[in-house]
Amino acid sequence: MTHYSIWFRLRDGMEEAEGLAVVQTFLNELRAAREIAGFQILRNRSGGKTMRLPFQALIEFQDNAQFAAAFSTQAIRGIHNGFHGRVMALVEDFQIEVFEQIASSDGASIPEASREFACGI
Repeated sequence: MTHYSIWFRLRDGMEEAEGLAVVQTFLNELRAAREIAGFQILRNRSGGKTMRLPFQALIEFQDNAQFAAAFSTQAIRGIHNGFHGRVMALVEDFQIEVFEQIASSDGASIPEASREFACGI
């Protein structure tokens, strides 16, 4: 499984509930279209000076093929169009990292390490 982690902050003046609802709607649409396997939206509880960004969207892809297909599809749509464009308009600051799952609590076997690197649009 591939995990696409996006830490982000909403723009000043953006109502938190409204902004997070847009992010959730976008991710729900991707899941309904089977472009992603699942997602979670998390709130950073660190607080204080150690907290870099207050929210994280953890997006799960079954494999590298689903990951690549989702990015290709979004590139065709345009990153500034549709719900992705709405999300980009309400986010002020963000950081993205991609993780490959190597173990899980369900006892699944550890896959052979991938030497592929993710690339953004």
